[in-house]
Amino acid sequence: MDNEEMTPASSLPPAEGDLRRLQMVELAMLKEVVRICEKYGLTYYLSAGTFLGAVRHHGFIPWDDDADVRMPRPDYEKLLKVLPDELSDPYIIKHFLYDSSVHRYYLRINDPRVKLNRTHSKTGELSNAWLDVFPLDGMPKNKIHNKLRQFRLLYRRMWLQISVFDEIVTLNKKRKWHEELIIKIVKHTPIQHLVKYDKMWKKLDKAMKACSAEDSEYYVNFMGMYKFRDMIPRKVYGKGAMYRFEDRDFNAPEDYDTFLKTLYGDYMKLPPLDKRNKHDATIVSIDTDT
Repeated sequence: MDNEEMTPASSLPPAEGDLRRLQMVELAMLKEVVRICEKYGLTYYLSAGTFLGAVRHHGFIPWDDDADVRMPRPDYEKLLKVLPDELSDPYIIKHFLYDSSVHRYYLRINDPRVKLNRTHSKTGELSNAWLDVFPLDGMPKNKIHNKLRQFRLLYRRMWLQISVFDEIVTLNKKRKWHEELIIKIVKHTPIQHLVKYDKMWKKLDKAMKACSAEDSEYYVNFMGMYKFRDMIPRKVYGKGAMYRFEDRDFNAPEDYDTFLKTLYGDYMKLPPLDKRNKHDATIVSIDTDT
């Protein structure tokens, strides 16, 4: 085992060089989104690796290359409405409602001054630095209703991803057998060219909003990488608590231990060295003094 894998997580040094510069660009994007949320009284929570970084490293995970936020659906929808008038230069809104060429369901904020080469999908992608904002939707407590909603959402997500398969589906990832079968079928048939993204997006959007987040006991970040593993009681989020991330405090779920254990298990344990570039991204250029 490498010595770094045995090092306590809290004592790891931060990233260096271009990766650290990239993280500072993303920190600036995070602050901009939070500024807007605070101006309009919108609830946000640090999410995924960003929250893990706040708890485990008090900043970015040393090898992380993006930032994530999640918001209850009503707040998310309000943010989408005010962003065009509020978002500062040079940031760009990447969302289907504002740009039909965007083929991700959730909101992404880009900084065009940074170029990244991503090799996760069949076609690859020249990307900007990004911050993702995910909606939190409701899930019913009743087990039967919950399972029916899961099936409906999975079905709609499947067709959305089929419609832009070559562009967004990560191929170098271990999946369940039925997902592998679907990917194999799509790769070797013309089915993706017969499905229209805009229609699939609207159908998924309708299904996502069908269960009120405000009236549910559970939140789900369904469009994140963990799907229904990321179905967590609302009480875990609460109103949120402040956590240090880099040079300031940000809001995140109150019960950090339950949240992080649900997603990561033993979240204080460092992953193997070969698992630390989860987005398969390499930095091409950073045209900023940040």
